[in-house]
Amino acid sequence: MAEMINDKVSSSETPKLAREEIFQKDMENILVKVKNRPESIIAEDVRRLSGGVDTLDEQSGRIISLLGTLALANGPLNEQDTNVDQTPHASLLTAVKNLNAAVDTNPDHVTTEVLRSAQSIVNKMQKAIGNASVPHPDLEAELQEETTKIEPKVARGTVTKAEADHLHSLEARAHGHTDKGGIAAIAQSVAAKRERRISLSHTISLDSGRSRANSKIVTATPQEQSHHDKEANLHEAEITNKPKLEQGTVTQGDADFLHSREMRAHGHIEKGGLAATAQSIVSKKRQESLSDRSNVSPRASEADYERRKEQSHHDKENNLKIAELTIEPKIEEENINKEDAAYVQSLENRAHGHIEKGGVAAEALSKAQRRENSQSVAESSR
Repeated sequence: MAEMINDKVSSSETPKLAREEIFQKDMENILVKVKNRPESIIAEDVRRLSGGVDTLDEQSGRIISLLGTLALANGPLNEQDTNVDQTPHASLLTAVKNLNAAVDTNPDHVTTEVLRSAQSIVNKMQKAIGNASVPHPDLEAELQEETTKIEPKVARGTVTKAEADHLHSLEARAHGHTDKGGIAAIAQSVAAKRERRISLSHTISLDSGRSRANSKIVTATPQEQSHHDKEANLHEAEITNKPKLEQGTVTQGDADFLHSREMRAHGHIEKGGLAATAQSIVSKKRQESLSDRSNVSPRASEADYERRKEQSHHDKENNLKIAELTIEPKIEEENINKEDAAYVQSLENRAHGHIEKGGVAAEALSKAQRRENSQSVAESSR
């Protein structure tokens, strides 16, 4: 009798085990479809899983519930296959909205497997539209804040490579690209020049140390150092004003600044160089302005003259400010020379009509004279 009962139990459990194996296999196949082609999930898949076993565990029940939501979202897509090519974006958007609503309604139905599948879909979407070129407007505020912090350092030539690279990366992520001639590109150029200058200084220092060890002192003369500084100042001025030349917005003050830097560095103005080009653009703008003034009424001409006069004063103030920002680090390090001091004095005299006592120009001249006297004493004591 006991043997008969055992045979009956065994015979009843066999179909149940077989159904569970089929259910597990169907579940695995469905999850593969969700991962690779979520839009192919239909109501029939859900019905087959739901009727596969008599009882469901909690996790399987949640998966089937979410699959039902996905199948419902896919309904219009699968029922209108002939129109898929005509409205793919609308169908996908509907599916995404339905899935979002389902998660809001039943957040406890989200499982690790469902989350992994959703992340896979997001990755595919990003690849489809080109993730690297997608702008991120939410980063615009951070980009503006970083730009505001870096601009003074660019003007002084003290921006580091790490800061410039960070700004460049931030601009690329915010806009989807970097602007040629923009602040990020200029910052990288200034930082690269600074790195080369530091590297050169370090090399000279090492060579000097080795020479002293061999009782052969090799140092850069004041004249060589002065020439190096002039070349660096010219390069910095060219980087700052090149975008203005390309846009045709260069002012007389900008042109004079480039002219002064190139004369100090080379002793002449190169034909076709940036300084010559700047002067040419300014002269052309002045001629056009005079032509315009001759073709308008006296009252309009006078108003235009006053406006340009005010703009000229504004430009002089800006040129003075840029020069002060450039020279202040040299004043603090007591590495200022008479040429720099004379230049900032010239700009201050143009802007204010006089040299302010205790101002940047006066301090620059004082430090330059002190530095020159110290060098003379050091040379005479050798």
